[in-house]
Amino acid sequence: MTIKTAPLQPEKPRTAADPVYAEACRRIAAVSNANTTRTYGSRIKGYLQWCRTVGISPESAVADAVRDYLGSAPWSAATKITTAAALEALYDVMEGTWARTDNPAREARLQIQKEKNRFGGRQRKPTKLPSTLDVEEEQLLLSITQITPSQDLLARRPHQILRLLLWTGLRREEAANLTANDIRLLAEAPYLRVKQGKGGKERTVPLHLRLADELRDYSIVREDTLASAGYKSSETGALPYFCNTKGKTYDGSSIYRIAQRTLRKAGIDKWQMGPHVLRHTFATRQLQAGIPPAIVKLWMGHKDVSVLFKTYEHVTQSDSVVVPV
Repeated sequence: MTIKTAPLQPEKPRTAADPVYAEACRRIAAVSNANTTRTYGSRIKGYLQWCRTVGISPESAVADAVRDYLGSAPWSAATKITTAAALEALYDVMEGTWARTDNPAREARLQIQKEKNRFGGRQRKPTKLPSTLDVEEEQLLLSITQITPSQDLLARRPHQILRLLLWTGLRREEAANLTANDIRLLAEAPYLRVKQGKGGKERTVPLHLRLADELRDYSIVREDTLASAGYKSSETGALPYFCNTKGKTYDGSSIYRIAQRTLRKAGIDKWQMGPHVLRHTFATRQLQAGIPPAIVKLWMGHKDVSVLFKTYEHVTQSDSVVVPV
């Protein structure tokens, strides 16, 4: 099926004010994190504009139309995969509103996959193990992010959030969305609560005693700094824990750049160079220390323990045990 642009003057493209776009983003946001919502929203917006331009109603589009859209631009394979996933999400969340029982984006993906596998399967890239820090690299990172009493809040923030990621395994958006009220440092066994985890799941993660001590010091500096900026003590608990003097927290891209820059500064070179290296390191350390996979799965916020086994199979099958730093 080949679709040509209508010779007539195309209608005005849909914008962010388009009710379909707005409603789809709202529904996706209810079950996804901010980063996924933003990415999917961008892909959906482009698709809706394309549909309007070529004279297709997205409510009644078929799989061939979705395939035409995926082939309408010289996108990379990764961009096509993300776009296809976003369109699947669009038709899933709008299924009832559009009175559909099928998902043309999913059908398009399955058709493409079937064609690629027709002659014995596609060539897959070798599976790479998740990037983790060994004990020596972990010590290097801890050394370069060491916090001193003379540092103010803004100097402590980037180092403290990396140390928290390393010792809790949180995703970058989860760490950015933490509030002071989510971190319980006075409990007999300190812990933090993740309220905005992936898929909207809430969970608790215990705090390493060394990290808990650091966070107590950080909290004192944070409170004093925010008080000097005019915030009342009754207000600071609901603010992002890693906020600046204006009450604003990091976004995911900022945390990625901080992690990448710090790893490079420490002389660490991995095929992945971002905060997920710290998340993988946390999970690996817990499994090597003998923590049951079902418990590690809860701390990591995985939907199913099979995800943990698939990602860290090389660890669970290892005979060696490494005590966490």
